[in-house]
Amino acid sequence: MRILGFDITRKKSPVSVVPEKKVQARKNPKITQVVESFKDSSRKDIQKWRQALTAATNPEDPKFSLYHDLIDDLMNDGHLQSQIEMRKSSTLNTDYQTINRKTKKVNEEITFILQQQWFYKFLDGSIDKKIRGTNLAEFLSFQAEKIELNFIPRRNVVPTRKKIFPDITKPQFIDYSNSVFDPWLLQIGENFDLGIINNIIPNLIWKRNVMQAWAEFCEKFGMPLITATTNTTDSKVVDAVHEMLLNLGQASVGTFPLGTDIKFQEANRQDAYRVYMEFMQANSNEISKVLVGSTMLSDQGTNRSQTEVHERSLDNRIAQADKRDIQFIVNDQLFPLLRLQGYNISQDDIFEWKTAEQETSLTELWNITSGLITNGYEVKQEWISQTFNIPIEGKKTQPEQQPNIAARYFPSGTVNSISADRYDFHCTCGNHLEPIDAISGDTIKKLVKKLIRAVYDKKEILGAKGQLIASEALLMIKGLRDNFKTYNPYTGPDQLVLQMMEYNVFEFSASKTEARYASMMDLITDSETGIRSYDEFEKLCLEKTNDLDTRYLETEYNLAVAVGQNSAAYVRFMAEKDTVTNLVQYQTVGDENVREAHQILEGKIFSLDDKEAMKLWPPNGYGCRCEMLQYIGSGKPISGRTGTELIYSRDVKYKNSQFEINRGDLKQVFTQKQFYSDNKGLPAQLNKMTYDKYGLNKWADFKDDLKPISLDKSITPDNVKELFKKEEKTNYMGFSDYMGRKMVLPEKTFNTNTSGNALKDDKHKVFPHVQDILKNPDEVWLNEYDKNKFGSHYVKFYGDRSIIVKVNLNNKMEGLEILDWYNLNNDDAKQRTGIRIK
Repeated sequence: MRILGFDITRKKSPVSVVPEKKVQARKNPKITQVVESFKDSSRKDIQKWRQALTAATNPEDPKFSLYHDLIDDLMNDGHLQSQIEMRKSSTLNTDYQTINRKTKKVNEEITFILQQQWFYKFLDGSIDKKIRGTNLAEFLSFQAEKIELNFIPRRNVVPTRKKIFPDITKPQFIDYSNSVFDPWLLQIGENFDLGIINNIIPNLIWKRNVMQAWAEFCEKFGMPLITATTNTTDSKVVDAVHEMLLNLGQASVGTFPLGTDIKFQEANRQDAYRVYMEFMQANSNEISKVLVGSTMLSDQGTNRSQTEVHERSLDNRIAQADKRDIQFIVNDQLFPLLRLQGYNISQDDIFEWKTAEQETSLTELWNITSGLITNGYEVKQEWISQTFNIPIEGKKTQPEQQPNIAARYFPSGTVNSISADRYDFHCTCGNHLEPIDAISGDTIKKLVKKLIRAVYDKKEILGAKGQLIASEALLMIKGLRDNFKTYNPYTGPDQLVLQMMEYNVFEFSASKTEARYASMMDLITDSETGIRSYDEFEKLCLEKTNDLDTRYLETEYNLAVAVGQNSAAYVRFMAEKDTVTNLVQYQTVGDENVREAHQILEGKIFSLDDKEAMKLWPPNGYGCRCEMLQYIGSGKPISGRTGTELIYSRDVKYKNSQFEINRGDLKQVFTQKQFYSDNKGLPAQLNKMTYDKYGLNKWADFKDDLKPISLDKSITPDNVKELFKKEEKTNYMGFSDYMGRKMVLPEKTFNTNTSGNALKDDKHKVFPHVQDILKNPDEVWLNEYDKNKFGSHYVKFYGDRSIIVKVNLNNKMEGLEILDWYNLNNDDAKQRTGIRIK
């Protein structure tokens, strides 16, 4: 049969699935040769999109060329390309096979044919149907497993009419609904399917146009305008000055006639970066949500566990739906076409994606299998031998259970001095603990020596204690804060837990310093010779406290890091249990250094509502690198009691240890049992740790060297409220300090401090300086210790006054609250007291 001058007659005799080498390949007579024509690449707007849709839906003469030309032009968006590739990769990285649905055996010959490059191209086009709409595949030749195909440009196809226009400028077309084309053409998708990209075309257009506008903005305002004023009217001189200005923009130097005044006019514009960037980001977010279901997979900043939840949502939901759709296309459309070409594919042969054990790596599959055996399930020996390629002879022998030294614990009682080996944990592989940086380690050692000197001289002991407490605590707090990712901007359970943990670290550091001090006092005298020499005393003290300053400190720092990461996840997961999932899964890092007591929990699923299970929340020991991840899947959770028994079976010392707790729930990095000593005397000591004990001068002694505060005289009690910028849907204004701590100023507190008696001290005029005082304080003091919380004084010195911003933790508000700002008024001893943390 000849169509448009081409012979497309098909042989009716079937061919083997693996033809002989001498068999000539069956070639397509190229009935659909497409003529290249003009594509519109001009600037796009919403009107062009609507015109394209109108042309595609024309009931009399629909044309899709305008629509697909528009899409082709928008496809060069980098973010769009990355999201499309991510979605495609989530499906295409899965293996597949052809099986007989009756015998369940793999058809190796057909599977081999499908594991060629042509089929990968076909799968890519099938997924592309979901994104860009109906696709028309044209098969060019068949020779055993060597199959060639192309996809006819969408702009030349009108699927609603089953027409191919080889030249869209001419009316001639090919009606591919004719059955003679069945062996060569395969339509993927419905007749009128524009793909999910149609839902985000406005976002792509807006994003591109805004980027172009931003580029124009940069050209106009990116560099300052250079102007010149001259006192001459000579046109030659004016032209010469103009030429010099042009050269000045390139060379940054110039020589001008006498009397010429050069000015650089800086652009005084609003924050264009934020306007343009946030608009572009909003459109990029919409693109991501439509294509991959979230924005977490490509953007920065997010927590590993949260990203993995969205990754599983892409793999387990969106990709699974794409795979199911492709499975229908292959079985219902591609296989019938291959049968028409003589391939020996029976009606019982079906294409399927590999899942479960077929898709799981051997390591993961072994962990699952090992877990089943551990929990008492019987697994066939033959299957284990065949799956893991391990020759097995005879039954397994049960080895003697050895106690694991995984999770360690602190002494159960309160310690008043330094124990012989407080942390019975030694990492030899270098993977469980991160070393303390050299600068911080040296600083701690210098401050210990300073305390030794102070104890021996019986002078400035409180100041030396305060410095050591602050330095050691801030080191651990950095590890805590760097890994504790909050999700609320200013107040909330995450902010409350983080701040309570920070206070807890200061308490712990105070108990540790007190233990050092007690040990030093024991060493200052000898029962035989009396008071030791300073050199001997210092040597003994350094030997006694060496572990505290090195090995113990390293263990405590790494515990703070692990607690920060895992407690942040716990608080967020609890907040999302009704909206995302109420299940979590235990995960180790998966290397050979994972402890047996932790490995046994690998992959176990728990409910966030199971209080017993929440006590298994990592870290489960010193140097523990495990974590809990949100779980979205069909797996069933096990009880916390079962999980506890499993870890007991591998570590006899875990029971009743200080790791059988949930630190995120307790809001503590270190429990009271883990303190080196009690802190009963801490409140009294804080009141005595005044500025002079730290060797600091009174403000009145150095104020003459400082500049006075710059107050805006235009601020009045009536207009100061304009400066109070409330956060959306709240009654407070948000602030942050030099360490990134978030805090709020309630509107009621603001009103109290900017009216009435407060006006005498110009507190309304000082208000604009509050943020700078928090961001750049000269001193910060922790004091007013009560119920495991501290008050904070942020101090800023000026020539005419010193200002203190007072901040406390508000449990009810779940965050730090600015209580007041006021003048020091020469009351240094009461205001500049406590632990000086800056």
